[in-house]
Amino acid sequence: MDAHFSWRKTRSSDLPACLALHPAKNGAEVVGYRKALNAWQRILEMRHATRSVVVERHAKGKTEIAGFGLSAFVKKSFAEAEIQNPRPGLNSRIIESVLVGNPVIATYEEVRDANTRGDLEQVVLDTSWKTRMNADQLNELRIILGRSYPEIHCGYMLSRIFTEIVDELDFEISRGSHFQAIKRFDAPGKGDATWYYERALAAVDAYIMRENPLSIAAAVFQRHARPQFRLTRGEQELLELALDGLDDATAATELSVSLPAVKHRWANIFERVAAVRPDLCPADLNGTRGIQKRQRILTHVRKHPEELRPFNLSMSENRNSSRLQSRATGL
Repeated sequence: MDAHFSWRKTRSSDLPACLALHPAKNGAEVVGYRKALNAWQRILEMRHATRSVVVERHAKGKTEIAGFGLSAFVKKSFAEAEIQNPRPGLNSRIIESVLVGNPVIATYEEVRDANTRGDLEQVVLDTSWKTRMNADQLNELRIILGRSYPEIHCGYMLSRIFTEIVDELDFEISRGSHFQAIKRFDAPGKGDATWYYERALAAVDAYIMRENPLSIAAAVFQRHARPQFRLTRGEQELLELALDGLDDATAATELSVSLPAVKHRWANIFERVAAVRPDLCPADLNGTRGIQKRQRILTHVRKHPEELRPFNLSMSENRNSSRLQSRATGL
């Protein structure tokens, strides 16, 4: 039977196998592998700021991790500093910042506000895969990994993505994704043998993607409708887990809350949705059971992922109000 592939979200236990796919992207040059692995685990736990998947190969009754991708939203100040002063070792600086307790990964509030402005800065820390496969398998794996990216990022409002290229294959892939090299590091700096040749800092932004609408990544740069349901962070997290197929008991464990707390969150979700879309969540008197309400809501948010993303409705409303006032006064 031929090998086939599928993708899913990354678990913490996957990381050792994932990081073994391309060690040059581990960011362990300064702190060492064990500490770097610990930092990757912490980054993966930052659900508000990270998106990550693994691609599994299924063959001869066995399943193995064959591909991996992880991206993180970073602070605006960090992104600007990296772009203005390109240096080798982007991942290592992110890893070290986590270990010293001053992470450059954006906080929930920073992700929320940047997403509201359409100004999210993202670093792709790793996109890797096994190379000991035939050409057809490699092509299929790369397509699946590429398609998973926009799916897990839909609903976010990105302004720029940047990454460190570490070899010639990276250069080839980045060109296909419309990344532009900001600076190529042809040789290590004086007295610094930490970094080897062929590295570069590359980036792509919303302006470039608007000129390439057929690119796989173009969809994540398109502006989306603002959320309507005013879901809380906890309610959004519960819906994401439900979309992944988790039942209430497993979701409670994943969220570190009690099962009654999960039930309470569902009740709040029903109430919020009913206030805006009563057709999705009609009153129980109409014969609609809770399970039916859940399915209707999950179907809706799957098509409208902005409902699951951090968003500052108050900020958005204030900005809209200011614009209307400016138009009214002719300013």
